[in-house]
Amino acid sequence: MAHESNDTARRNRNSSWWKRRTSLERKGVILLIVALIIIIALIIALAIIAHKKSKSEETCNTPGCVKAASKIITNLNPKLDPCTDFYEFACGGFIRETIIPDDKMEVSPFTEAGDTLEQQLRALYESPITKDDIRPFVLLKTFYQSCMNVSAIEVNGLMPINDFIKKLGGFPIVENMNWNENSFDWQQSMYIFRRSGLNYNKFIKLDILPDMKNSSRILLYIDQPELDINKENILLGTEDETVEAYSELLVDLAVLMGADKSFAKYEVKNLIDFLQKLANVSQSDEERRDRASLYNPMTVNELQQKYPTIYWLEYLNNILILPESRVTSKTEVSVHSPQFIGAIDGILQHTSKRVLANYLIFDAIRSFELFMPDAIRNREQQYTAVVTGAQARESRWSECVSKTTSSFDIASSSMYVRKHFDPESKKTAEIMVDDIRNEFIEILKQTDWMDGKTKETAIKKAKAIKPHIGYADELLDNSKINGHYSALTLIPGSCIDHVRNITLFDRNLEIELLSRKFDPSDWRARYAATEINAAYAGYENSIQIPAAILQNVFYNKERLQALNYGGIGYFIGHEITHGFDDQGRKLNIDGNLEDWWAEDTNNAFLKKAKCIIEQYSNYTAPEVNIPINGELTQGENIADNGGIKEAYLAYNAWVKRNGPEQKLPGLKYSPKQLFWISVANCWCTKERVEYLSSALATDEHSPARFRIIGPLSNFEDFATDFNCPLGTRMNPKHKCKVW
Repeated sequence: MAHESNDTARRNRNSSWWKRRTSLERKGVILLIVALIIIIALIIALAIIAHKKSKSEETCNTPGCVKAASKIITNLNPKLDPCTDFYEFACGGFIRETIIPDDKMEVSPFTEAGDTLEQQLRALYESPITKDDIRPFVLLKTFYQSCMNVSAIEVNGLMPINDFIKKLGGFPIVENMNWNENSFDWQQSMYIFRRSGLNYNKFIKLDILPDMKNSSRILLYIDQPELDINKENILLGTEDETVEAYSELLVDLAVLMGADKSFAKYEVKNLIDFLQKLANVSQSDEERRDRASLYNPMTVNELQQKYPTIYWLEYLNNILILPESRVTSKTEVSVHSPQFIGAIDGILQHTSKRVLANYLIFDAIRSFELFMPDAIRNREQQYTAVVTGAQARESRWSECVSKTTSSFDIASSSMYVRKHFDPESKKTAEIMVDDIRNEFIEILKQTDWMDGKTKETAIKKAKAIKPHIGYADELLDNSKINGHYSALTLIPGSCIDHVRNITLFDRNLEIELLSRKFDPSDWRARYAATEINAAYAGYENSIQIPAAILQNVFYNKERLQALNYGGIGYFIGHEITHGFDDQGRKLNIDGNLEDWWAEDTNNAFLKKAKCIIEQYSNYTAPEVNIPINGELTQGENIADNGGIKEAYLAYNAWVKRNGPEQKLPGLKYSPKQLFWISVANCWCTKERVEYLSSALATDEHSPARFRIIGPLSNFEDFATDFNCPLGTRMNPKHKCKVW
């Protein structure tokens, strides 16, 4: 009881103390407590800010950061104002110090990454065959060894190709009047080429791809062929330097094969005339950007009625060959180039059989150039020098690595990822894809020129984009790799026979697709893991980021995220944006051709795209004084502008989640500035003027310089980060923006 009384008394005293305080005193106590809480909160906040500030002012000294800093310092031209020419600022040192090797047409981060990749693959290909090697790896190594056996190629000389040419019906330019014209029929020749593992698409091209309006099925497309030289060059005739060099090449090849030079010149002139006829009825690259115009479905019976001079059922089935892929009169196909298909048979009928046969045999000979004696290869190199500027052949091992990799894309990918790819890189890239996709979706939400329904559909499509990062898991499964190559055999013989067998194997796999539905989960349809590139696959609404590009200046897990978002992050954004460029926007969420844009929104897009077209058309490559084709390059330019913006916003979001990054050693630039420098460093390029001139005529990508100047001059964030005054070259008053 006494204990309870004492407690009660103590509570009464405490209570009475508060009650004895006046109202003003009570308010003062409360204010004092609140003030103390605020002061403590401010101290904590300041401590956090000070910690973050000190962190941002610290220097990253990891091996990855040191290496990255060294590369940036080497590339930079710090004396140049970044607001005047950011490409020269970020890449001027690289351009000044880089010497292009005699066997290269350019040096860039892509070629540097390619050099590293080639060395890695060379070591794999040259390793001894062991009992642990699965059969496809043995085939690959056997092919590489055969390619490297130069002495056997020289000993055999022209005998293997001459024997093969006889089986193809002979070479008129060499046989002169002894060639039997009556035995030649262009369709029969195509059947022989198909069965011989040669290119059967020289007159009419057949493609096997998902149906443009129903990507769940595979369709046969009938199209114009790819010409040996750009259409615009061919139409100029031998007045054009490239056409003249091509003509001289064919003459000299014919002479090396045994032709009389005077007669060879006459025959080649006729061949150039034929190519001009093909070029005249071929669509330009700009015209072919209109996907809807390329889609002209019809049954084989309707095809026969529309283009009656070719017996299509016989022709198609003799090319397809495989019983399970045979077509009937009711089978639906699509004509990609109606103008060309309508004209080709008339051209063929009115062209000398000698010209047609020469054209086909020249193509066969040149396709085997790597396995020809030095005399043939050296002459090919002289032509390459005219077109690309490269003055020497690549080393034999480099050529053989390249040929082996392309011939065994799945086996080489499997070997590469097992040895050289870090799975952690795949996980990091997948996170970056989500970050960058989310930023693009936010951009879509904030656009003020799209109607609600079109915007909603666009957001759904963006959310549905499927990322394929690094490599397919099946590449690590021996049974899958063995199964893929089960039908391929390399019988003892010449390298030419090996190449033909591989081509037959690949074509049969492709044609077999006609017998089944398109399978978006087919791992064999992915980009090769050894590809130093990235892609948007419109037919399935996916992006592909192969393992080999997750390296070099593009990505390194041990360096700043500013550099990674400015490297591979930019490429990820670029590919996502391709789904909404002038071509990709015409495909729906499933990859099918569909007009899902409201009229006003469509017109608004075209107006914005026109701004991009005009911006880039006003750029001229100073090295060759040739303007950019803004129409041809618009898709890539739209993707560059959108991709860089999305990557920048995604990096800012990363900083909000993780805090500011450190600086790089020896560099004064903030992480945000380093993001822009990283973007530019992706395109630090020194190229030969011959190669640049050719690329400007045919490439859908703008030259490296303008892939930096163009997009960055459109971004206010770039101007802010580098304090560029309004009106400077990198911060013009008039800017273009699609996304």
